[in-house]
Amino acid sequence: MTRFQDPRAAAIATQIDQINATGWEGACDLALQNHTAKGGLSPVAAVLRFDMFLTKAQDTADKRQALWTEQVSQNISGIEWYTVEYGGMAVKLPRLCEELTLIPGDKEILMQSKPVALEFLAHWNISFKLWRYDRSVESRWLSSRWSHFQFAIRNSQFAINNTPA
Repeated sequence: MTRFQDPRAAAIATQIDQINATGWEGACDLALQNHTAKGGLSPVAAVLRFDMFLTKAQDTADKRQALWTEQVSQNISGIEWYTVEYGGMAVKLPRLCEELTLIPGDKEILMQSKPVALEFLAHWNISFKLWRYDRSVESRWLSSRWSHFQFAIRNSQFAINNTPA
């Protein structure tokens, strides 16, 4: 079960989802109808179809960008909360909704949830061996203890790209 940080976010996420579905569906229909590989279209027709595909794809991206701009200008959080349950334990954690973008303050919400998520993981993973890949070492794969992993994660930051795709 998920719940948005800001109730207005659900409407924007739904709009973007509809834009993605109709925009990409229309653009992909044109691409699927392109039979140049089979010799069904002349080179000129293929270029025209490709231009139509690019136009539809760009229109879809522009519509999404307009909604993201509206989201940020209205200060609508892109955070949604979800519950993870395992072994009788439950924890509520935030995540960025795939259809939305970050606003100022969302990163802080994600960062504040980091210790809660790590404690939940630690409870269930304390006995597991962890492996990490290090290209600078000859053996490449190194065994690690949960406490070392936890220390490294706690002292790092989430990598968050503030620009929408």
